[in-house]
Amino acid sequence: MKILMVMNAKGVGGAELQFLELANYLAQRHEVHVIGLHGTGAFEKAGLDARLRPAAFPYKSGKRSLPQLVRAVRKGVSLRADVVLSTSFIGNLVALAIAAPFGTRRISLQTVSKAMAYPALDRWVLNRFDGLVAGCKDIETYLLRRGHRQDRITVVSNWVDFSARKPSLSAAETRAKFGLGAETTLIGCIGRMHVQKGQEFLIRAFRKLAQGRGDLRLVLVGDGPTLEEMRKEAAGHPQILFTGTIQGEDYNNLLAAFDIYAQPSRFEGLPRTLLDAMFMGKPIVATAVNGNLDAVTDMAEGLLVPAEDAEALAAALEQLLQDRELRARLSRQAHESAEASFSAQQQLQKIEMLLQ
Repeated sequence: MKILMVMNAKGVGGAELQFLELANYLAQRHEVHVIGLHGTGAFEKAGLDARLRPAAFPYKSGKRSLPQLVRAVRKGVSLRADVVLSTSFIGNLVALAIAAPFGTRRISLQTVSKAMAYPALDRWVLNRFDGLVAGCKDIETYLLRRGHRQDRITVVSNWVDFSARKPSLSAAETRAKFGLGAETTLIGCIGRMHVQKGQEFLIRAFRKLAQGRGDLRLVLVGDGPTLEEMRKEAAGHPQILFTGTIQGEDYNNLLAAFDIYAQPSRFEGLPRTLLDAMFMGKPIVATAVNGNLDAVTDMAEGLLVPAEDAEALAAALEQLLQDRELRARLSRQAHESAEASFSAQQQLQKIEMLLQ
């Protein structure tokens, strides 16, 4: 089967990495071509299978983007794929232009229960797809409320290749590498610095927790458009560390060194960093939003708090800091749930079967 995959490749985040992991998986048994729009960041930072045939069409924005989008459509048409698989608003739009004139089957991966821009056009485009893959139950509900038919929606949970989540350093070695005290309690958060992720509420919660407690550190991993805003929110607090983007072994090692993991998002799909933290057995505090609820049940895999509530976030973190038995129980349950429900192999097989 010849598969064409279309994505926004400007940067690399959980959705982009997941899409390219799917491409690598499918390339083992099918002819797979990937079209990247807007940039090449995702291609540069993801380990692509040598059998893939990526084609990048970078542009900035506005009218200057149109020539590259036209070239991308022409490239896609020339491939005459059996199925076109796309993600992101612009990726879906280009995929429709490629596939619709020939009646080629088209599938879209939906990774968030929110239309970030042009919601009416987004709905019109998706209504012309043969199938929609929802990354969590909340996304399925969102699509149904938007008027999409149940028989065109398949829920396939976001996934992680847990076999790649093996630390290469001990927690003590990692703490030494990043200048973190051996006896310090680390609260960690990994995610793009973006209004979606709500890191400012975690910073406010931590500032309250850290008063008179020099043994606590907050580690914020990631880059993005709100990074400077988050630095201002932290106001140079000596116990808050910004690491920037971390990948590969450093990602695994730092996540494994955290004592508590926090996910303070305003809205979500199903964040892979949360699944990683669950697999590594971290006691978790997460906001009770969207796909987080697919992974975490309150007092089972972690503690749930309302979004945009720094006071509730601080109280939940304090509860974990004070209750060692609770931390241990949540950690065990989180690890077991991650292995049972969110491993890459079982989810990737579902999508391959859908394409066939």
